[in-house]
Amino acid sequence: MIAIGPLNVRLDLLAMMASLLILYIGFKKIGLSEKERDAVLGTWFAGFLAWKGSAIVLGLASTGSLALSLYATGGTWSLLIAAAVIAIFVFRLTPSLRGYWLFSALVFWFAVTLVVPKYGMLPLLSSPQPLHLYMAGLIALLLVTTWRWMRTPTLGALLWTGVGAFSIWLIGSIVTGTFELWWIIPFFLLTAFAAYVARPSQKAVQYGLGFIIVLAIINASLPDETPRLEADSSQTGLNIGQIPPNFELKRTDGTPFNLEDLRGERVVVNFWASWCPPCRAEMPDMAKFARERDDVTIVAVNTTTSERDVADAESFVAPYEDAFKVVYDEEGIVGNAYRIQAMPTTYVLDENGVIIAKQFGAIDHAWLDSKTN
Repeated sequence: MIAIGPLNVRLDLLAMMASLLILYIGFKKIGLSEKERDAVLGTWFAGFLAWKGSAIVLGLASTGSLALSLYATGGTWSLLIAAAVIAIFVFRLTPSLRGYWLFSALVFWFAVTLVVPKYGMLPLLSSPQPLHLYMAGLIALLLVTTWRWMRTPTLGALLWTGVGAFSIWLIGSIVTGTFELWWIIPFFLLTAFAAYVARPSQKAVQYGLGFIIVLAIINASLPDETPRLEADSSQTGLNIGQIPPNFELKRTDGTPFNLEDLRGERVVVNFWASWCPPCRAEMPDMAKFARERDDVTIVAVNTTTSERDVADAESFVAPYEDAFKVVYDEEGIVGNAYRIQAMPTTYVLDENGVIIAKQFGAIDHAWLDSKTN
């Protein structure tokens, strides 16, 4: 998050808006007409409308609450709907513009990757590394390659760039521990189709095989279990792949609660306030999820210093005490440690206490499902 006056803006959204403006100006400089620029970049606007519109419909269908549906994310289904809409608009693009569209997709990916920090262990290195910087470097190489043929795209060039992007994404998922084995199937299908349409040069094949061999050697040299992050000061932080600060607060009945006591469980830490409309909207859906999932613990941290009266918070959260571990940050120390600028803010921790997802703004059942499975 970044504060702009009274507003708090997500860095990834800010990066995307800045990239959109840069692309619009840049495409004009290299000769695209206004109609062509609108056609290329308008695909993303259509995808955004499809994502948000479907999220509202799905949220309304699952909760029956219009207030909650306005903050819904839609989960995987909304992303698939948005991707389908974007694909339709890209298919309808003039073939000569598809190279520009793919370049714009890589620019968005590069910008978001650069501003959303992720940390994790890399082979043969003993300390957590800034994975987002490594990923951004690989995407930058793909951008340079795409720039060379962007004005005269061929189906082969489009497909092989897709293979390259898929490869970078797979590498990132493996390092961050989010890799799913079935993803290999579409990867090999895409690679096979690209090879059928346009066979790669001998040099490209040699480089690719060499890269695979190097990865195989590194993997063979690793122990059976790659070391996980340990909770020491050098590895504590608020980025994905780091361990957030521990805290001890009191529950509604005055009993103490310590976050580290939940080590070994998947945990959702949610910061909320009773006066916050998105917090009030997300709470019923969060409670429904918590009652359905015994394998995930939700810790609801009330930012008590922002409340007009702590009794308001206690009365509001009373119906959800059976679902959450409700605690009160009466002195604001935890909120400061977690740099809470906007509410609600949510962190998802794995069994080792490592952050695997975070969200600024309201969450819903679909989001919780996707981030805790």
